Amino acid sequence: MTSVKTFLYVAVAKGWELHHVEDNNAFLYGDLDEEVYMRLTPSFSASSPKKVCQLRKSLYGLRQAPRQLFAKLSSKLSKYGFVRSYVDYSLFTYRIGEVFLTLLICG
Repeated sequence: MTSVKTFLYVAVAKGWELHHVEDNNAFLYGDLDEEVYMRLTPSFSASSPKKVCQLRKSLYGLRQAPRQLFAKLSSKLSKYGFVRSYVDYSLFTYRIGEVFLTLLICG
């Protein structure tokens, strides 16, 4: 929360334009690096009650979901030239010529 407050304070003091983006389906974008299985839902009929399904993508509520989402997002931002802060890993900056962007990822 300290990073958010500091970020907002600096943005207001410098007169920066602020935008807020929220994605309710963000956890669905994370790829899983490890094998994760889940039981089938009761509404799904299977030939055997012991069958499970292997997840290929992250689901909301999965313990790995926030970590996988942040890993994918930070790698894409780095690819586009954003630099991660050493003080707060959720803060990214981008500078080219007169353009300066700051991105703070809040979870």
